[in-house]
Amino acid sequence: MKSSIASFMNNMERLDFKVIASLVLLNVYGLIMIYSASAYGCSLSSEYHNDPTYLLKKQAIFVLAGFVAMLIVRRFNYNYLRKWALPIYIIGVFSIFLLITPLGVESHNATRWISVGPVTVQIAEIVKITMTIGLAAFVVKFQDRMKYKVIIWEIWLVLAGVPAVLIYVISDNLSSAIILLGIAFLITFVASTQWQMHVLMGGALVAAVAAIWLHFKDNLPTQEELNKMPFRYGRIFAWISPERYAEKQGFQPLQGLYAVANGGLFGKGLGRSIQKLEKIPEAQNDMIFSVVCEELGLVGAVVLIALFIYLVYHLIRIAVNSDNLFGKILVLGIAFHIALQVLINIGVVLTVLPNTGVSLPFISYGGSAVFFTMVEMGFALSVDRTHMVREVKKKKFELEMQSQ
Repeated sequence: MKSSIASFMNNMERLDFKVIASLVLLNVYGLIMIYSASAYGCSLSSEYHNDPTYLLKKQAIFVLAGFVAMLIVRRFNYNYLRKWALPIYIIGVFSIFLLITPLGVESHNATRWISVGPVTVQIAEIVKITMTIGLAAFVVKFQDRMKYKVIIWEIWLVLAGVPAVLIYVISDNLSSAIILLGIAFLITFVASTQWQMHVLMGGALVAAVAAIWLHFKDNLPTQEELNKMPFRYGRIFAWISPERYAEKQGFQPLQGLYAVANGGLFGKGLGRSIQKLEKIPEAQNDMIFSVVCEELGLVGAVVLIALFIYLVYHLIRIAVNSDNLFGKILVLGIAFHIALQVLINIGVVLTVLPNTGVSLPFISYGGSAVFFTMVEMGFALSVDRTHMVREVKKKKFELEMQSQ
């Protein structure tokens, strides 16, 4: 009987191992690319003590802390999150207001971080977790009413809408607001029977974007006119015609495309990107995928995308295997978060989407981002572990009954 249970546990733990292995590979990939993208700039900057490994070392500390946090959270019974979902959600919403306190840190004309001692924390990363927990608990509580449109609108406009609006208004962070709304949209899509409503809303969004593109492609402002408009207009018009605004708003998108094109099939070689030296500002951040393409080519980009697909696939497997609705929705929300950020980031680099400032999970530089994303992974592994323990007990009971 012991050998049967051990064999069963080994089969169950393979899924856990696959998720952890993919996270190790993604983070190692990220650390290598952050060093490659930032070493030159760091070596020339007194802000980084002329140390080419400065950002690499900072990111490595957060990655290690993230893995420790993930393994600790993995042992945590995630069902407690459901019991405390409302206060957790409220804490997440009110944490946004910390940005307008003395703790707020301004960078690039926006206040999106708070400073806690030597550490800066991006509030949006906290809100993504707390909102997902709140949504999962709400779906469980009102699962019998998820067939009604009014419940879905409550989720969109209140549970997701309130933090999304606050993030946008207080921190001028439209990209994170879009991610929050996207997570809520996908969760309601899988948790409700109103698929027609979701298709209609999705179709309306696509139609609106297409209408904007068609309207402006032949009615673009001059560079002088665009310079007087808010910066988001610049991003939209630069997306429609980056060549027209190549000297300013279209500069970064074009340089990213040049990097992608220069890479070819196998790339120029690790560390040999030309565009990262002066053309792509802060290449280690949201444009890091262009450096991947230039240095590692199409092959390196495909390998990276495959790692993300592998991770998201196994997160979905964890959700499907769980017999707990809260666990299912929680892990699906986490999977949707990762998938949305990857799709948006790569879409921006390829100019399929306007520049949004969305980072590439595990790959872009950002300590708090990678730390809180690893905490999310810990919640997903907690769901998998709880299911495994329950199934082992069930299997043990079945074997005991058979032996009698």
